Amino acid sequence: MLIGMAENKTTITTRPATRDELQALARPSESLDAVINRLIAHYKSAQSRNRLAWEARIAADRRNANAVAWAERQADRLEARLIQRQAAKE
Repeated sequence: MLIGMAENKTTITTRPATRDELQALARPSESLDAVINRLIAHYKSAQSRNRLAWEARIAADRRNANAVAWAERQADRLEARLIQRQAAKE
């Protein structure tokens, strides 16, 4: 962004209660835009942590022969149920 140029702004319509909750999350002198951006950053960070935790669990389960066998049995059962449902529709 060039210095001295006005930023484009937009309006987001919310219920007054939502606006008040956002304002309650604001730090002293923090704009609602800054609050929203902080919440977005927190959400993205939480999503990344959850994804990494999920991937770690999947990797650990793949190293566990019993877990792999269980997952394969579950997949086979689900496939059989899907085939049964599709046959029932025909």
